[in-house]
Amino acid sequence: MKLMAIIGSPRKGGNTELLINQVIAGCRSKTAVDLEKLFVVEKKIEYCTGCMSCVMPSPGTGKCVITDHRPAILQQMTNSDAFIFGTPNHMRTITAPLLNFITRMLPLLEFRAEYDSMGNRIGGEITSKLGGKKAAVVISQGEPYFCSPLVYETLISNLHDFRLHLAGNVVSLGNLEKGQVADRKQDLENAFDLGVQLAVMAGFAK
Repeated sequence: MKLMAIIGSPRKGGNTELLINQVIAGCRSKTAVDLEKLFVVEKKIEYCTGCMSCVMPSPGTGKCVITDHRPAILQQMTNSDAFIFGTPNHMRTITAPLLNFITRMLPLLEFRAEYDSMGNRIGGEITSKLGGKKAAVVISQGEPYFCSPLVYETLISNLHDFRLHLAGNVVSLGNLEKGQVADRKQDLENAFDLGVQLAVMAGFAK
């Protein structure tokens, strides 16, 4: 199983990564895992300009006009079977690096246009190179209560747009200190179980 963990936290070894590690362990309890762990902040990923040339038909090019690390990353994504997306709750939403990363995933989408007999575009549909692949979501935050559904909705809605099928999510609360989630047995167990479910849904469970 080719698994890609996309970590939006700017902090290595933090609560988000610890939870993701448990999801990975859950996957590995069911199948062999070829893991790619991506820390978004370590990559050169420029800001999306919103030109939509990568998605739209002519005069769109089907390619992003920005040169950075993104093409290799998107190729890794197309080669992967399943994903883990993890983020802490920053300012009541996903982290800025992860949001920018998701916008730069746009070349994975394609708008297939429908034209009338006169050549006028009258509609179409969006397809995704990730369509049908499986994903799990991990969220950590410092507040002891879930203070913003926006962090969840932003991530889930975008993953749906890329036609990913969700295996589930883990939301861990009250993690004010780095590594504090290590003491939250139930959250760690939930993350492990999520990994099991991800492997099962991806069709790789033994």
